[in-house]
Amino acid sequence: MTVIVDSMAEEVVLVMGYPASGKTSLVSQFNGYTRLNRDNLGGSISGLADRLQERLDAGARSIVLDNTFGTVKQRRYIIKVAQRNDLPIRCVWLKTSIEDSQFNASMRMVRKYGRVLDPEEIQENGKTDPGCIPSVALFSYRKNLVAPSLSEGFSEIKVVKFRRIWEEEYSNKALILDYDQTLRDAISGGKYPEDLDDIEILPRRKEVLQSYVNQGYILAGVSNQSWVGKGILTWDQVNEGLQHTNDLLGLDIDFRFCPHRVPPIVCHCRKPQTGLGVELIEMYKLLPSKCIFVGDRTTDKTFAKRCGFNFVHADEFFKKA
Repeated sequence: MTVIVDSMAEEVVLVMGYPASGKTSLVSQFNGYTRLNRDNLGGSISGLADRLQERLDAGARSIVLDNTFGTVKQRRYIIKVAQRNDLPIRCVWLKTSIEDSQFNASMRMVRKYGRVLDPEEIQENGKTDPGCIPSVALFSYRKNLVAPSLSEGFSEIKVVKFRRIWEEEYSNKALILDYDQTLRDAISGGKYPEDLDDIEILPRRKEVLQSYVNQGYILAGVSNQSWVGKGILTWDQVNEGLQHTNDLLGLDIDFRFCPHRVPPIVCHCRKPQTGLGVELIEMYKLLPSKCIFVGDRTTDKTFAKRCGFNFVHADEFFKKA
């Protein structure tokens, strides 16, 4: 990220942005500043303003506060305290996209819990873990966001763009695949195989995938299977069907699938949400730019872009390879 502080100054700094936008990393640049954050302190925005006044009364003169601060009303609480104490207040807006914030939220969960949690688990764990961010919270922030303005009382507004940097350990490559209409079809002609005998492997799949295994690619799969949430198939039936697809191919593909019903999208794991891609990245220490995602739908292409994977349509991939 861009360096946004050269030296400590007498000021209040309000850092705003989406949940999971990277504000903690940005705030680490403010060496010597007193940090106030609701994730650590709890309470409301007005309560955070009270904490700010307490720190100022105790003699602190360089304070940074980071929260979403998406509305004028939320920011006004902090601005009034700074003005009352004759301190300039600077706004630093970490303008991370909702897509990158979704990715970051999933990465937090995967690193702590080993996987992306279901919506019910996020709701329960979120009572004590502010790192468990519901998908709907990100959509709500986008809907209600009001861009900051100098007319609110800020001395300066600094916009900082988010940039993802991968550590050296993330170096492996993978071929990541959709399943339905990419690797297999339903013999019955339906949108999904109704049972194991209804699965038909599409042409050239086995030999092409084997060629990538020979080149050192990890094979993985990501599939939307909302039939579970709709009560059409059970979780076990879908799992067995995907495993049977692997058996027919004679290949070990580490697959993951989203079982949730839509609409609306309330989970982090349904493509084009990036949760299952994040699980694979973290498990295998993948470097996304070295990975290929093969699918047949617009949601597959969008998923690949958000994860940083290279996308190739199934028809093109298996035709030319």
